[in-house]
Amino acid sequence: MPNGKRGRRKGSGDDHQLSLALAWLSEDDFANALRERGAGGIRIVRFKPNRSRMISLSSDRRALNIHQCFRAATKDVLDAVAAFIRQPSHSMDYRNAIRRMRAWWDGQVHIDDMGSGLRPRTCCATADQRDFQKRTYDRLNRTRFGGRLASGIPIRLSNRMSRRFGHVYYATARNGARMIEEIALNVDLMMEGNEAHLLDTLLHEMAHVEAWVEHGHKDHGEPWRRVAERVGCEAKACSVVRIRRRRGARTPITRIPELVLSSVPTPAAAKRGPRPKRKSKTKRKTRRT
Repeated sequence: MPNGKRGRRKGSGDDHQLSLALAWLSEDDFANALRERGAGGIRIVRFKPNRSRMISLSSDRRALNIHQCFRAATKDVLDAVAAFIRQPSHSMDYRNAIRRMRAWWDGQVHIDDMGSGLRPRTCCATADQRDFQKRTYDRLNRTRFGGRLASGIPIRLSNRMSRRFGHVYYATARNGARMIEEIALNVDLMMEGNEAHLLDTLLHEMAHVEAWVEHGHKDHGEPWRRVAERVGCEAKACSVVRIRRRRGARTPITRIPELVLSSVPTPAAAKRGPRPKRKSKTKRKTRRT
């Protein structure tokens, strides 16, 4: 949900195969995780942007070359990589490990879709704010979307948005599945007095998630509008509402808003409340994507 010029950037995400920016592993972290799982011989891990090779071991089995999509590997995928290293190639455990790694590989985003490739983005949320975002998303998914949306989509707070309230990063997996990398929200929405706009923005972006995953629709056309009207957010791409802003661009916001989450959608016009007085006569439209 932006607040100005429309940007186009693609990303990744799925129900159990998400490229999680907040769980991004360095090469040392990955090597340590493997050693904790019994693959003690690994001394070097190198993430590679190869298009065709998923994983390989050096002849002395001390160096692991692995595709960079595994930077975001979940615990079970790390278990599979460790099993691939430890188990004999003729064993069932070895074959199962390859199947699990292949499933992860197939579910990740095409590198072409992400421009310069997989990389984490800065999140300014505190641990408490991340927990609040997850709980709010899960509640809205259950009460407004009937549980249709993936349960693990990362929600990132950004302190770099100036003319937008939020944004969804779309993606396409190697197997053609439509996915979501993350939802990004303007951190100013966490300030006191912005509760209604925070709720409306999150519903707006979640409506994009359903419209993309279920209908292949990215914009604010009819498929998205139908979802937005059903869940009770403002079914418009742009808004002229203003939110409270920080005094300085680097001022940290650690507040946890108090949201009233009803299971019954409320008309957007009733939720927004009165608009703050403007000093300028020129209306500034807030872009939402």
